[in-house]
Amino acid sequence: MSSNLSHSAIPILAYCASSITMTLVNKLVLSHFQFHMVFFMLAVQAFGSVALMVLANKVGLNVKYRAMNKPDARTWFPVACSQALMLYTGGKALEYLNVPLFTVFKNLTIIAVAYGEKWVFQAAVTPLMLISFGLMVLSSVVGAWNDIAYNGWGYFWMSFNCFASATFVIHMRKVIKQVNFKDFDTVYFNNLLTLPIYLALSVLQENWVGFFSYYSDKANADELSSFVQGMLVSGIAAFAISYCSPWCLRTTSSTTYSMIGALNKLPIALFAMLWFPDPITAGGVLAVLLGFAAGLVYTHAKNIQKRDQPQGTQVLPQPISMERLDSSSRPNVK
Repeated sequence: MSSNLSHSAIPILAYCASSITMTLVNKLVLSHFQFHMVFFMLAVQAFGSVALMVLANKVGLNVKYRAMNKPDARTWFPVACSQALMLYTGGKALEYLNVPLFTVFKNLTIIAVAYGEKWVFQAAVTPLMLISFGLMVLSSVVGAWNDIAYNGWGYFWMSFNCFASATFVIHMRKVIKQVNFKDFDTVYFNNLLTLPIYLALSVLQENWVGFFSYYSDKANADELSSFVQGMLVSGIAAFAISYCSPWCLRTTSSTTYSMIGALNKLPIALFAMLWFPDPITAGGVLAVLLGFAAGLVYTHAKNIQKRDQPQGTQVLPQPISMERLDSSSRPNVK
């Protein structure tokens, strides 16, 4: 038992560390510099994931993926576009909202996914899930009520992101059966197909003239250096999540893996409270704890549902966590 635990400890810690790093660095890049380059940051993450996946494959790490081909690319492209919309709206929400509040409201995506699955896949919604949904809604109400720095744009983008995230997850689960993607196939195709989209939208939508004008001033050299470092760490963290998620899943059970995903939200919120100068209120802390409890209850409900499922009946995987803004770049969990 202890040997199994020690064998799993490194991938679990690696997954948690990459998840926390990604969320905090994204918040830093998107809200603490003069220019908020969401599309450019997503392009860096996509490029970093693809480049490091190729490198890891070349040096013999356990990173295998299907080669890009026209039939699969054509089938998967709408899914990649929906991922791009999800990540962009998540980035805009994270630009305006603090990390704990973003984490609390992200739970509402689970409700949208659950009822979307019920409609599309005839998946069951159990009484225990309804309890978790009630906790999620309560945590969101408490969080919004105690949001001192209320920002309407933040809530607009957060609502848009919940809808886009649910659409992406359900659409992906429907299409993934057609292409039979495994492990890193999803990561590779998502990032390679969205990279040119992010680059094109960055050139068209983001203020590159102002960016170069501002950072050509020597007085802003230190800020430029921090911005570049943040972008590099973001790209590396995007790959790290892509690698550590299946590594963690392979060395633990699916139940342990899903519980880690639920438990990981609390340290992310705590680190954000300590790292960023956002005001901390008792209500905000309560909202985080309620959201944390809701995640645990929901994970437990899904694990019971999986255990009680009749043999030979397909069980849909749990909703993808959003570490990339959450990490929708995570491979499909079988």
